Amino acid sequence: MQLGRSAVQRGLIGLAGLAVFVTACNDDGREMRSPVLPPPPSTTAAPTTVPPGEQAFITAPSTTTLPASFQLVAAWPNGAAIPARHTCDGPDVAPALSWTTVPIDAVELAVTMVDLDANFVHWVMFGISPTRTGLAEDEVPPGAIQWPNDFGDVGYGGPCPPGGDTHTYLYTVHALNQQVEVADDAAATEVVDLLNQTSILESSVSGTYARSG
Repeated sequence: MQLGRSAVQRGLIGLAGLAVFVTACNDDGREMRSPVLPPPPSTTAAPTTVPPGEQAFITAPSTTTLPASFQLVAAWPNGAAIPARHTCDGPDVAPALSWTTVPIDAVELAVTMVDLDANFVHWVMFGISPTRTGLAEDEVPPGAIQWPNDFGDVGYGGPCPPGGDTHTYLYTVHALNQQVEVADDAAATEVVDLLNQTSILESSVSGTYARSG
């Protein structure tokens, strides 16, 4: 059976319309478009530079040199034997001491020396200017006050343990947040306790001493 030209044409037009309809359905932004997926989590470390006023939580190792801490230095290594010059077996003079980085809010400084084995105070001096960074051997700076030690003497009394015993002594510099005021009859141990209570920071050096026979 043969179709007329008009029927063929109508059929072709119908197929074309169907193709246009399918194409429109596939191009409406829903069926043919690739799905949009969330990006994968980043494994890159956070940058080490941040805007001013914000803190970075991941940073590169710092190469900045921190300021030195408040630290006492004596004429012997920490924990070593104290030279006889500073004991009752020698001239018994107070050792030279130096310290670094006094706290800016320190009102005054003090130094003490205590026999840790006998709980015996050998030296108490306070009223030292916070601008000082040390003491020369046997020096008493202007304005400083030396308190009677447990020997009953004003000033320094060096190590003098019983013969054959080795004692450990602690020299301490105290940075104080107020001027020291104590009763005239205060014992040396009471003054040391007060210094410990009013210290902003303390730094100590220990030393040992033993007498022969």
